[in-house]
Amino acid sequence: MKKQVSEKVREKDLLEIVDEVAKGRISRRQFLERGLAMGLSVSAVGTVLAACGKKVNKNTSETMPSMDQTKPKSINLWNWADYMDNATKKNFTAKYGIQVKESYFDDNEALRTKLMAGGGAGYDVMVPSDYMVHILIMSNLVEPLDIKGYNSSTPEGFIPNFEGVGPSFKNPVYDDPKEFGGFHHSVPYAWGTTGIGHRTDVLPAQITGWADLWNPAYSQKIDMLNDEREDLGAALKKNGHSLNTKVQSELDTAMHDLIKQKPYVRTYDSISPKSAMIKGMALTHCWTGDVVLALWSGAVTTKNLEFVLPIEGIPVFVDNLCIPPNPNSRYGAHLFINYLLDPAVQAPLQAWIGYFSPVPAAVPMVKKLDSNVYAFAPTEAQLALKTTEVYNDLGDFAQAYATAWVTVKGA
Repeated sequence: MKKQVSEKVREKDLLEIVDEVAKGRISRRQFLERGLAMGLSVSAVGTVLAACGKKVNKNTSETMPSMDQTKPKSINLWNWADYMDNATKKNFTAKYGIQVKESYFDDNEALRTKLMAGGGAGYDVMVPSDYMVHILIMSNLVEPLDIKGYNSSTPEGFIPNFEGVGPSFKNPVYDDPKEFGGFHHSVPYAWGTTGIGHRTDVLPAQITGWADLWNPAYSQKIDMLNDEREDLGAALKKNGHSLNTKVQSELDTAMHDLIKQKPYVRTYDSISPKSAMIKGMALTHCWTGDVVLALWSGAVTTKNLEFVLPIEGIPVFVDNLCIPPNPNSRYGAHLFINYLLDPAVQAPLQAWIGYFSPVPAAVPMVKKLDSNVYAFAPTEAQLALKTTEVYNDLGDFAQAYATAWVTVKGA
């Protein structure tokens, strides 16, 4: 009998090599050899390989899965840590009699890798970000949503609150129904921007954009996010290019600029930008919510901390509610997604997590609950600028970004 392999070790190793083949760092043949060496069957390895390479065509002929309207006892939510308050889950249970059991993932890539390895079974709702939604659709790793007007199986659909979502979030570039046969695969959960946290009391200078993070006068007064897309995105925007460029020369320039910037950077950190601002770091590359968390601490106020939305261009991220393949209850998932889009639910939820609501009717309520959340929100005019962009799937060109980032970190 073949020697048994520790399930936890095998799962970890499998996720790692799935990610390697997905990013093109090892061949499919090497994946097969390593999978068999781990004790997996030929059929199991073949299934994972198929998932790695599976793509859907534009104008897909995908059909809406059936909807058993039996209420489940519970649903399983797969979320970022600290991204939903217990009150929201308990109130949903009180209304529908369905418990919400929550598990967490570390980042979008970890979510994708686990789905590709078949590890998404049993989850009902997941929360991937913008560009990852597109990747999951193209890999058949997310189910279409039953929404009114979009190939719904009923006249009203199962997510009627989608009508209250802001127009700019209804047909995003990463999940445009025109590209995918009329189907939506996501609805927005929360959104925010990337910018620069500026301690005005520590550095009494006018900070206006990304170029300031390359000013040698601010050497060791700068913290950057430890994030491939965000750091390369900042450099691309500084140079007037798209966050989603597929022009190698533009990416190369951004890479060399980040290498030139390294001596000015104190650290690369995506975990504790809030702490950096509280402790007095002059310039902190960060997300909107990090500034809100810093303000919530009481250690800083809007009098000595500002969030700069760079004049060269603003990166916008959108986290989304999606249903993974083969959920325990599509009906329960739709009920929960619809519930989260209710303005009365969105308001306390966003006031708790510190990001912006995609439901306009909820915004005044969020501001009333906590003015800090929208203290540095972009204006409608800023959002309408061509230089304001949402991160999108790079397709095969993602490997070029990964290579550029490895080069920057290794320089």
